[in-house]
Amino acid sequence: MKVLFVSSLYYPHVGGIETMISELADFYRRSGIKSVVLTKKWPPDSADYEEYDGIPVFRVKSARTDEEFNELIRWIKSHKLEIKSDVIHVIGVRRPLPLVALLLGRLWGVPIICTVAGGEIPNDNDMESERIWEEGKELIPNVLMQADRVTCVSRALTSNLQKLMPNLGGIKTLYAGMDFSIIKTSILEERQRPYILALRRLVYSKGIHFLIEAFSLVQNDFPDLDLLIAGEGPEEQNLRNLVSQKNLSHTISFLGNVSLSRSISLLKGAALTVLPSLSEGGGLVNIEAQASGCPVIASRVGGIPEYVDDGKSGLLFESGNSKDLVEKIKLVLTDQNLRRQLIEGGFEHSKTFDWEILAPQYVALYEKAISGHNKGKGFYPWSALSADLWKQLNNAND
Repeated sequence: MKVLFVSSLYYPHVGGIETMISELADFYRRSGIKSVVLTKKWPPDSADYEEYDGIPVFRVKSARTDEEFNELIRWIKSHKLEIKSDVIHVIGVRRPLPLVALLLGRLWGVPIICTVAGGEIPNDNDMESERIWEEGKELIPNVLMQADRVTCVSRALTSNLQKLMPNLGGIKTLYAGMDFSIIKTSILEERQRPYILALRRLVYSKGIHFLIEAFSLVQNDFPDLDLLIAGEGPEEQNLRNLVSQKNLSHTISFLGNVSLSRSISLLKGAALTVLPSLSEGGGLVNIEAQASGCPVIASRVGGIPEYVDDGKSGLLFESGNSKDLVEKIKLVLTDQNLRRQLIEGGFEHSKTFDWEILAPQYVALYEKAISGHNKGKGFYPWSALSADLWKQLNNAND
């Protein structure tokens, strides 16, 4: 079997979707399954083609105009043999590549699986997700309706998608997992002072501003404690300004993007990690922290309660409530029995998210989709552009 992964972003960008694809592809390789990745060319100076951890990665320019979509079709004409696969798995359904995936699936007569990973369907607390959905509203719903299987990485996302698209049936919840070998090989990062760690994209919906507010209230009681913020994003300057306003530049550091292996090293050395999200599909970093022996405090939103067992593998707080977060932080820092309980419970809980358990569920989904697939299944255009692209692709196949 060969799997074509399609995602909006991939290496060198670091995030939950990128990690999910890399670790699934690694598991598949060890199981004799081939993988190839098709993604957008970002940053713009990224190579058009390279191998990442032994997996071929093809990058194409994003498409907004008709001519840019036509350019994508021309690219497919010249690379179809290199990317042709037995099943197509879209992870993170953000325009424009899911349309390309659907076209290829119908062209090749193979099933297309779409996985909603969070952030691409609208959430009241996440303006970015609403913008992303609005940009793709003429494309993404039509792709999802024609996909052979649709999955979500949490029950919360599944429920949201069902409300958004009530005519979309058969949505399945399949969780994102993690590769425990990374935990074993990552060495604890030692620092001179104890620290709280936040591993987040620096966008408003991740709630880092609430964490900074809470840390300012905790810092007086724990003057030797630092806050490390790892990640990049459009909110970075606003967050730096907030840190300066609160005179905390000496104790709050911005690390920028860090690799997965360093993320684990930082988690191993942290006093605790906080995920103060206002919106979250699931939050794989919750599992990475629990597996690393790092106590987790996370907001009670979206799919997070499915990834953090409150009181057993971590503590949940009311999203946006700095006072509640402050109380939880102080509790974990001072109650050693609770801390030990969360570390032990977190590690046990994280085991249920091992790819050795979860990846076979994706393989079974592929096999079922392939065996039951109608190779002559049609493509149903919803616009003049989609009809024209389908016509061009078929002409290219003659």
